[in-house]
Amino acid sequence: MDFLLASYRKQKKWIRLRQLLLLLSRIAVAALLIAMLCGWTGGGRRFGLLGGTTTHHVVVLDDSYSMGDVSIGAATPLASDEAAKTAYGRALGALQDLTRRLASDDGIHQLTVIRASRAAMINRGGGESADAAADLSVQTITSDGRLINRIMSTQSSPTRTDLVPALDQVTELINATPADAKYLYIASDFRERDWASSERYAASMRNLDGNVTVRMIDCAAPPEPNLAITDISPAQDVWVAGVPVVVRVTVKNYSATPVKNVAIVNRVIRYSSDVVNIDPTRQFSGEVESLPAIMIEQLAAGEEITKSFQVFITQTGSHAIEASLPDDALAIDNVRTCTLPLSDVEKVLVIDGDTEARGAYHIASVLNPGSQVRIGAVPDIQPPSFLRSATLETLAPYRAIYLVDVPEIGENAADALSKYVQRGGGLAWFLGPNTNRESYNQTLLGQSRYLLPGSLGQPIELPVPTDAKPDVGLGESSSTLLAPLESIGESALALIGLSQSWRLDEPQLGDLPDSQRPRMRVVLNRRDGLPFVTLHDYGRGRVITVLSGLDGSWTNWPGDPTFVVFLLQSNALLWSGAAPPTHRMIDDAIVKVLSSRDYTAEAMYVPATDESPRVPIEIAANEQESSLVGEDPVLEFKLDPNDMVIEGEDNVAEILRPGISEWMLTRSDGRGTVVPVASVIRVGDGELERADQAEIAQQFLPMELKFVSSSAWSEQNQTAGSSTMTLLLLGLLAAILAAEQTLAYWATYHVKPTKLTSASKPASLGGQA
Repeated sequence: MDFLLASYRKQKKWIRLRQLLLLLSRIAVAALLIAMLCGWTGGGRRFGLLGGTTTHHVVVLDDSYSMGDVSIGAATPLASDEAAKTAYGRALGALQDLTRRLASDDGIHQLTVIRASRAAMINRGGGESADAAADLSVQTITSDGRLINRIMSTQSSPTRTDLVPALDQVTELINATPADAKYLYIASDFRERDWASSERYAASMRNLDGNVTVRMIDCAAPPEPNLAITDISPAQDVWVAGVPVVVRVTVKNYSATPVKNVAIVNRVIRYSSDVVNIDPTRQFSGEVESLPAIMIEQLAAGEEITKSFQVFITQTGSHAIEASLPDDALAIDNVRTCTLPLSDVEKVLVIDGDTEARGAYHIASVLNPGSQVRIGAVPDIQPPSFLRSATLETLAPYRAIYLVDVPEIGENAADALSKYVQRGGGLAWFLGPNTNRESYNQTLLGQSRYLLPGSLGQPIELPVPTDAKPDVGLGESSSTLLAPLESIGESALALIGLSQSWRLDEPQLGDLPDSQRPRMRVVLNRRDGLPFVTLHDYGRGRVITVLSGLDGSWTNWPGDPTFVVFLLQSNALLWSGAAPPTHRMIDDAIVKVLSSRDYTAEAMYVPATDESPRVPIEIAANEQESSLVGEDPVLEFKLDPNDMVIEGEDNVAEILRPGISEWMLTRSDGRGTVVPVASVIRVGDGELERADQAEIAQQFLPMELKFVSSSAWSEQNQTAGSSTMTLLLLGLLAAILAAEQTLAYWATYHVKPTKLTSASKPASLGGQA
């Protein structure tokens, strides 16, 4: 025992050292196994920096509103994530997976990210810089991954976006950025309407210099049924408070299967004169009233149907109307809005050149029939002498003007009528036998006035009929003024007699550009094909020309029931020229023009939102000279989303939201006025049918495209890592395991085997008992 104790005392330090080394080696093996299971590749960046390889990765995110599709399809690795339920959420997930992998890969990785909507808006605003359009422009990826945090908080845009501006800008950026390797990733939903004919996309990408690897990340699932409200608008009519207004709503089935029993829920938001301030705690400052739902019994695949309902509002001012559908694959096109500007009863001017005023009587009896019928127009019958001293100020109070067989139009009257129509007024001519052709051609078409659709020629008699064809037939634009008679056809005009009417010649427009030339539309034709009733636009207003009078000498039309329909429809059309628009496209500029005499130069605009509180945007107006001579300067309030993107403002997404937004205006006397604005999306992105990827690849030849689904992309990037670090860890693990086994053998006691001598060997039993 003394010998053993002495030996232990002599060898214990060496024994403990061997045991400590064995323990450390086993801890190192466990640490390496944990690091490999966790996917640790923290040393990859350092190895890459030593290598000096630079790779440029460019990601184009298609964020058009079809990317808000919530069709489920195959499950994705991020299916439990709320954002990944949409196609755009999967696109963001693909970007995040790519960034995480590149943060640990070898070499220097630079990232550029550009959203298609942002590139398109900058292109529309006149910007050409790719750096300005990009959310990230050639940024080096770091290990913390915070580079894309701001992009990850974005949502799909409510705009319908073309990818060409984005592809043009990334092509320019890729060509201008030096790198050892270049990759282009396009994350999209690859819908049939956009990618079936993708030659424009291919033309942009063929301009890429060098060897660029292209990856197409498919973020959409097989589409589920989708219905969309494609339009809601008040029917063209005299929009007067206290008179029912017909509102039409159009629904389209973008699905491949029919649907049944679909309810359209409608509501009216009334903005009475009592609404003088914006209430930020509510979705609307006006009073909301629900209307009875409209049922669509059946809607076939691809079919579009229009339903109508009536709105009755007794208060003047602008009100709002909203229609909505049940939830489906795409939520943004299930709701659409419009405004309804209602005025009080307004006057219309009627001037008849006939001494007996027979034409004025016909017009007045239709527009103001008396009794319990209320049209909203009050005819003011004046003699032709009224025009001699007419000015814009004297004509402005009238919503429409009817001139019946007035012999001559003086220069002052023509100038006043020209300004009146250009600012949105409506003008109707009834040209009878008393009309002075030379005077009309000189004053109404001279001095760049286009108050007639053409030069008046000589009256032409209608040829003797050779068949049963009526004297008057429907023209190409008859639906504009005779829509209620379209279902009956020309038989409704069979009792109209016409003996002669004025001939129209081509107007002498000089060097006027084609875009500014008034386009004449024929509403009614004569039997011989010559025009009888025409319509053309002039400035913001409209002009209706009837090439016959109303005294009964050339036609008996005033006594036919169709004349009532024509005059009511004409009056509605003439009134609507001065009416404000009932909606705006969300990517158009928001413009409000007011009189500097009536309003102050400060206003607030509250964008549409479904959540409270709403945040107003303060706007200062620019004072400008009026486009009309003699009028006070005007105040222009303007918000242009395209300019806001170029200037880098952060609240562009709020401006682009569809729905009911509100102006808060202040009058000169200090009273407030709240005016609603309906912002709507452009129609088309609700078509969710998928394009064939093989056909897309064929159109891009000789460029090679590789398609990958977002789920497969996520799996590839989550399993990928730094090859250098992985090999290093594997080699280190093998070395430490070998060292551990050596130390384990070294640290344990082993008895050396002894050799057996021949004497000690047992005797063989073979053959011996």
